[in-house]
Amino acid sequence: MPNCPCCTHPMLRHFHRGHLFWRCRHCWQEMPDLTAAQASILKYTASLEKTVKKLAVV
Repeated sequence: MPNCPCCTHPMLRHFHRGHLFWRCRHCWQEMPDLTAAQASILKYTASLEKTVKKLAVV
């Protein structure tokens, strides 16, 4: 169970209308699924690194 970035208390996972999000048990803030966002960022970063390496060789 991840911790809330606002108050560091544990968050609960919720599904609503087909979307996953997290809700803090303490401050009741909704947070997006950051693990999915992080995976997308890592994939995008790897793609950028490949492109930069190709351009550096030319």
